[in-house]
Amino acid sequence: MSDVERLLSEYKQAHNAGSGDPRPFLEQVRGGDRELLAALIDAYLEEAPRRELSASEFRDSAAAPVAEAVQRSLAGSAGFWPALLPRLRTQARLKRADVVRELAARLGAESKQEKVGAYYHQMEQGLLPASGVSDSVLEALGRIVGVAAESLRRAGEMPAPGTPRMDEGAVFARTAGAPPDTAASPAASSAAPTDAEWDEVDRLFRGG
Repeated sequence: MSDVERLLSEYKQAHNAGSGDPRPFLEQVRGGDRELLAALIDAYLEEAPRRELSASEFRDSAAAPVAEAVQRSLAGSAGFWPALLPRLRTQARLKRADVVRELAARLGAESKQEKVGAYYHQMEQGLLPASGVSDSVLEALGRIVGVAAESLRRAGEMPAPGTPRMDEGAVFARTAGAPPDTAASPAASSAAPTDAEWDEVDRLFRGG
């Protein structure tokens, strides 16, 4: 059991016992693990029995900053990346365009920066199955935002209930150059690509 999983379990016990303050638990981890734990706690609170909470109390709580992102996570197919990646980017004081530009450079894909950007957008929006994203992408992204690739992988593969959002997924998959016959479903997109139209960027983000 990882530290994040252990702390989440301990927080649930504390919450059930009447203590809802997540800060003592969040203070025990740093970086991506802290962001992941915050997102998981917020997701748990979405499902847990609730007490009446005033607007000011919620605004001041540690859960508030990730509430909207967690909603995207619960409806997506990329675990908790929608809750985690934008926060890491903000902490690193990077715009999405900055992340995309450096990610493309680190992957040796400067000439295909637009396609890299389309895939990264899918990651932040929960539209790209985490199982298809290669270690090379996560290692490069981790160096950019200052988080271990293993933490990014774990966040992307955390089970999140809900129906995958196919409203935008197919559109962005096609924009990124995926074969039409595999763009329609998350299961197909995580399989090893064989279509001649796929290039190295497609394989990096969807070939596993």
